[in-house]
Amino acid sequence: MGETAEELRHDIEDTRVSMSGTLEAIGDRVSPGRVLERRRNRMIVWVGNARASLMGTADDLTSRVNDTAHHLAEAPSTTMQGVRSNTKGAPLVAGGIAFGIGVLIGSLVPASRTERRLGEQVAGAAEPLKNQLQEAGREVAEHLREPVQEAVEDVKQSAQDSAQQLRESASDGAEQVRQAPRS
Repeated sequence: MGETAEELRHDIEDTRVSMSGTLEAIGDRVSPGRVLERRRNRMIVWVGNARASLMGTADDLTSRVNDTAHHLAEAPSTTMQGVRSNTKGAPLVAGGIAFGIGVLIGSLVPASRTERRLGEQVAGAAEPLKNQLQEAGREVAEHLREPVQEAVEDVKQSAQDSAQQLRESASDGAEQVRQAPRS
């Protein structure tokens, strides 16, 4: 028991600071803006990972280009002659091989103005999808507003109850200190 009034005040202040930090963290966690920001960040990471797995990274591309160039430089003419002789009478196989070579060469050549323009057109066409995603985000925020407000009210009420209990405990402790025999 032997706590002085000053120690009790210090303990109360420490508890108050701790509760304040906890309430701020809870408020940040349930804030609709922060919820949407976390979801947006998860979506960006997911899209980046999907793009990297589909298209590869710059290091993957450099490695593939180097490997392909090395293999093409070493490919003996007999192999090319073998491909020609094996694809005679099989136009689909020849077309597939030609397509593969075209894709390979296309991946080595930088994008042209036309390709960039087409990319911009695709981005423009994706604009409605962006708007739909934004609207969906607004709807999510609207649907979360009431439960979040209820949670905040619950936290606020809990904090008020805890503060009241702390005040009562502190006043009881202060009363005990006053009544304790002084030595």
